[in-house]
Amino acid sequence: MLDDLDAIVDDVAKEMTSAPLGADVERRVAARIRELAAPRRTVWARPMWLVPTAAVCVLLVAVFVSRNTHDVAPHDVVPRVATPVTTRPTPAVDAATVSEPSPAASRAPQTLPAIGVEAMDVEPITVPAIVETERIDIDPIAIARIEIAPMP
Repeated sequence: MLDDLDAIVDDVAKEMTSAPLGADVERRVAARIRELAAPRRTVWARPMWLVPTAAVCVLLVAVFVSRNTHDVAPHDVVPRVATPVTTRPTPAVDAATVSEPSPAASRAPQTLPAIGVEAMDVEPITVPAIVETERIDIDPIAIARIEIAPMP
């Protein structure tokens, strides 16, 4: 059955291709190609320009954002944990006491008491010396001279 179908398809294909071509076939084919051809895109609509343009925009935004944050806090400063702030009433200060240094400011810092910890006896750590091995003499490999012809 399939052999009969193949023969029928072959006969129909021969009939279709054996007919002589009209004189205007080239013109008709060219006209159909022009009609079906997609209109040219503009340069800015091409996808190959969209990714680099987006990358440049992201970089510009990053530069402007980072410029504004440099003045706020340097990178090497460790942020502190927020602690509650308590306000105290400011004491009344006499003008005579302000000009004289306070005796607390001129005092030497206090020395801390010695810590009463007894010394411990610790055995020294001994490390065995690295063992030196005997030298192994290896004869050099004898290679005969290889003659290579120069390139022309």
